[in-house]
Amino acid sequence: MTFAKRRWRNGFITLLAGAALVAWYSAYDVALYQASFLTGWLLLGAVLILALYNGRKKFSMLPMGTAATWLQVHIYLGLLAVLIFALHIDWQMPNGILDSVLALFFVTAAGSGMFGLYISRRYARMLTRRSEEVVLERIPQFIAALRQEAEAVVLASATETGSSTIADFYGNKLSAYFSGPRNTWLHVRGSRRASFALTTELKTMTRYLNEQEMLHADRLIALVERKDQLDYVYALQSLLKAWLFVHIPTTYGLIALALLHLLLVYSFGGAV
Repeated sequence: MTFAKRRWRNGFITLLAGAALVAWYSAYDVALYQASFLTGWLLLGAVLILALYNGRKKFSMLPMGTAATWLQVHIYLGLLAVLIFALHIDWQMPNGILDSVLALFFVTAAGSGMFGLYISRRYARMLTRRSEEVVLERIPQFIAALRQEAEAVVLASATETGSSTIADFYGNKLSAYFSGPRNTWLHVRGSRRASFALTTELKTMTRYLNEQEMLHADRLIALVERKDQLDYVYALQSLLKAWLFVHIPTTYGLIALALLHLLLVYSFGGAV
């Protein structure tokens, strides 16, 4: 089955499940049962299952189904959990400090999850189109190596030509650029404005160079472009990891607060 067909199938199943859930909730409400108890338990169960996805990734060697299947369940069950949450709070802002904090945790977990899904799909395509696969943790090492190459080019230019034009440009414009990842915000937006401006300045400078200096300038331009590729990968991969530092802790905090909420409800006989 193709990805598009699988998406349509899973979306249709989710819509049917959502419609059945709304009908079940309405029937409960008409029958004068406390429908909030139903949605409360369903929501807690859904969140616990969603949290298992992170555990599945840590124990990938165990025969617990494919990662792709778990991801699909995580996505569509997460969407259903949003509907259950809306029904649980009766589409209104909750009252009370604990309920409000609990709602905030859920919204943050759900929102960060949707954001993560969006950038995972979008950035995967962007990375495939523009760059080779590079391990995020090794990028600072690669940048340091490029800096050494760039400084070697500058030194060779000054030594062989007796001119400081390239060295001066490097000190004024490129030294900071090669010192670490740059233009992160522009890269996550898919903009190449900063690197384009830098290479344009470099090419403008070449008008004043002789033939021997041009050889060094061309090498420097190539290094700038390679550095821009590394900055691009660093920016996108960093954001692909950063959202998890919001999503995962918030999910575990949500579970802890939900269990406290459940304890208080059954201890004092309130509504969920």
